[in-house]
Amino acid sequence: MSYQNGKRGDRAGFPLLAVLGLMAGIFTVGSEELVVSPLLVRMAASFDTAVGVMALSVSVYGATTALGALVFAPLGDRVSRKLSLSVGMAVFIVGTVLCACATGTGLFFTGRALAGLAAGAFVPTAYAFVGDRIPYLHRAKAMGILVSSWSLSLVLGVPMGSFIGQWLGWRWTFGLLSLLGALVLSAMLRTGGERQPSAKDGTEPEETPGPSAGWTRSATRAFLTPRVPAYVLATFLVMLGWYGMYTFLGTALEYRYGSGSSLTGVMILLYGLGFASSSVTGRFADRLGKERVLTASLAGLVPALVGVPLLIHWTAPLAVCLFGWGILQSLVVTLLSTLLSECSQHHRGTILAFYSLATNLAVAVGAAALAPLFTAHGFLAVGCACAAVTAVAVGLSRWTASTATGGPAPVARMRGGSVGKDT
Repeated sequence: MSYQNGKRGDRAGFPLLAVLGLMAGIFTVGSEELVVSPLLVRMAASFDTAVGVMALSVSVYGATTALGALVFAPLGDRVSRKLSLSVGMAVFIVGTVLCACATGTGLFFTGRALAGLAAGAFVPTAYAFVGDRIPYLHRAKAMGILVSSWSLSLVLGVPMGSFIGQWLGWRWTFGLLSLLGALVLSAMLRTGGERQPSAKDGTEPEETPGPSAGWTRSATRAFLTPRVPAYVLATFLVMLGWYGMYTFLGTALEYRYGSGSSLTGVMILLYGLGFASSSVTGRFADRLGKERVLTASLAGLVPALVGVPLLIHWTAPLAVCLFGWGILQSLVVTLLSTLLSECSQHHRGTILAFYSLATNLAVAVGAAALAPLFTAHGFLAVGCACAAVTAVAVGLSRWTASTATGGPAPVARMRGGSVGKDT
C-alpha cells in the first residue's frame, strides 16, 4: 500500500465530528455497562430487592451485547453503517430511559436488555465505520481515539455516574447517559454519506460474503489456529474473574464507607487510572516479550484479586491495591487481544470475533454465577473465586508460551492505548 494512495485521503481531511461522535458513543455505552457496580445498593433499595438480584442486570447487559454483536452488527455490511449506528444509538437511548424511569425490576431489566443489544450493534459497527469513512492517513489516529474511549469510561464515566448517583439518585445517572446518547445520535445524523473502501485510495475491496457453510468452515479453521483456543479460553477466564469482582466492588465499598461517602467513587477512579496506564506499560511488553509479560501479569492478578477484599478496611493499602489491579488488568487485556490478532493475519477478524464473544459471555456469566456466592459468603469469597479462575488462565498462558514453536507473525504491534471490548 503506497503513500501515494494515502495522499488523496489526506486531502479529504480528518472528519472530526464523526470521530468524536463515535468516541462519545463508545464512552457512553461503556459507562452504562460499568456504572451499575457502584449503584447496586441504591437500586436494590429502590426496588426492594437483594443486591444479588440487581447484579443480574450486568449479566443481562453482557448477554444481549453478545447477541447484538452477532445478530445486528453484520447488517451494517449489507445496508448502511451510518444507519446501523444511528438506529443502534436510538435503541440505546430508549433502553436507558426505561432504566431511568423503571418502576420495577422487570422494566429495568428490559431497559438493560435493549441497551445491551444496541451496544452490541454500535461498537463493532463503529470500528468498521472507521475503515469505510476515515481517509487512509488518518485511520490509525481515529482508531486510537476510539480505543481510548474504554479507558475514559473507567476513569471518567464510572466515577461521574457514582457521584451523581450519590448526590441526586441513581436514576439521574441513567438520565445523563441517555442525554449523552442523544448528543451522539445527533452527531451520527449530521455525518456525511458513507465512503466505501476501494483500491484507488489504498483500501482493499471487501470480499463478497460466501454461503453460511463456507463461513462455518472458515470460522472453524480460525478457531483451530495454533494458540487461539488457549488464548480465547484464557480471555474468558480473565474476564470472568474481572467482571465477577468488579460487579460487587461498588457494593463492598458502599458497605465499607457508607452510602453518603464520596470515597466509593474515588476508589473506583483509582482503579480506572491504573487501567488507563496501558499506553505506557504496553511499550515494555514489546521489549520484554508479550507472552512472558502476559504470564507475569496474570500471575500478579491472582493476589490482587484476593488482596482487594482483604484490604477493604484499610484505605491506603486498598487504594494501592486497586491501582495495581487496574494496571495489571489493562495490560492483560491489551496483550491477549494483541496476541490473538497476531496468530493469523488471514483470519484476524474472525479470531477477534471469538475474543469479543468470550468477553461478553464472561460479562453475562460473571455476575450471575457469583451473585449467590456474594450473598451467602461475602466479598472475600468472590475475590477467592475470581483469583482461582484467573490462576487457571495463568497455567494456560504458561503452557501456550512453552508449546509455541515460534513467535507470532510480525504483524502490526500495539504501541499505545488500552484495548477495550471489541464487541
